[in-house]
Amino acid sequence: MFDPHSASEDTDPIPDSAYLLGNESHQKEKYRKQSHWKSPSACILIVNIIMLIISIICLLASLALWQSSQPSHSRNWLLKATSNPSPILEQINIPVLSKKMNGTFLETGTKDIFRQDPSPEVDAAWDRIQTRDAVPISRLDVIRLGKDPDDTAKFPESFGLGNEAYIAKVDVFHQIHCLNTLRMNLRNNFDYYYGSEFPNGTATTKFHDLHVGHCLVTLLENIKCAGNVDLYTHRWVDAQVHPYADFNMAHQCRDFDAILAWQEKHAVPMDQMMNVTKPKDAKVHIMSHEFKEVMGWYKTHPEDDTVNGEDG
Repeated sequence: MFDPHSASEDTDPIPDSAYLLGNESHQKEKYRKQSHWKSPSACILIVNIIMLIISIICLLASLALWQSSQPSHSRNWLLKATSNPSPILEQINIPVLSKKMNGTFLETGTKDIFRQDPSPEVDAAWDRIQTRDAVPISRLDVIRLGKDPDDTAKFPESFGLGNEAYIAKVDVFHQIHCLNTLRMNLRNNFDYYYGSEFPNGTATTKFHDLHVGHCLVTLLENIKCAGNVDLYTHRWVDAQVHPYADFNMAHQCRDFDAILAWQEKHAVPMDQMMNVTKPKDAKVHIMSHEFKEVMGWYKTHPEDDTVNGEDG
């Protein structure tokens, strides 16, 4: 057994006082370290570090949760932010394209088909993009639109679309139809389209005038709703002393061709809609006397005394 009081021949004896001093120094150092970690400032530092770590973890977790909840991971999330619910936005990707508008006052070369004078070719071009064909939507789609399925017309089951196929139309095509209606009523186009119905300056019917007015307001409401805040600049030209507007501007546009392709794939042709008639058990809205008169209802039905019906 080792004896601290004994010494080898080659080693000087170590006094007991040295051991005592060394042990005392060790104890003081140990006490100093323990006292350091037990001091209030040290405890506060430790707590702050722990709280900082917890805060960072919570922040990262919150960011991850927020990011996962954002619609940026879903199809057409930008369009959904500025659109009513539509199955089209769920079924296809509609790219947003940067497109330069052709806003020139004069045209060089071949005229754009939509600016040409009336002809069968022009009408065919307009007919394709003003399609009034209906498309089927589901009961859930109707509810998402804020409509009552029990008050919404359905396709007959004979169409092979199921018993929950509701009749709907895509609004952009109605807007184009209204634009085309205004085009057809331009002075230079009127006789081509309506000359046989209203020859030699014959007054137009109330239905005709209301249709034009409806289309005018429909387009105005949609333009105001879109609220396009894109800017166009002006230039100096030798033919004017005032700044001349440069309408050849860029827009961020929804890919219309993608929407048209979806429409053409799902549409029920208009001629088939002639076979869709009101079911006997359908919920029926009572229309006003004026509405029935304008729509020609009384030409084939006896007049009634409806006064406070709906105006359509």
